Amino acid sequence: MRTSSIRTGDIVYCNKRGRTFHAKVHKFNADGTIYVVPIERNISYRHVEASEIADHWARSTTTRRGAPAAKTQPTLELPLALEACTRGGVYD
Repeated sequence: MRTSSIRTGDIVYCNKRGRTFHAKVHKFNADGTIYVVPIERNISYRHVEASEIADHWARSTTTRRGAPAAKTQPTLELPLALEACTRGGVYD
């Protein structure tokens, strides 16, 4: 598999020596080795080569913190809110 589209934080499906497992990409080495953190238990492999990657899922670049709010909540006008508090309710 070509590693040009794989970034840190992506999920990869690896086949290393016949053992298949999912892993999260941790970092890249200059010689083409990809350091991973296995998601599944009982896997001790911490690095894979490009030929050992069977599938790849890219991490979404949009985060909730950075995304603008889809809809803004309507706010009460200050005089209306103060009047509701002093009278005991809106429907009085």
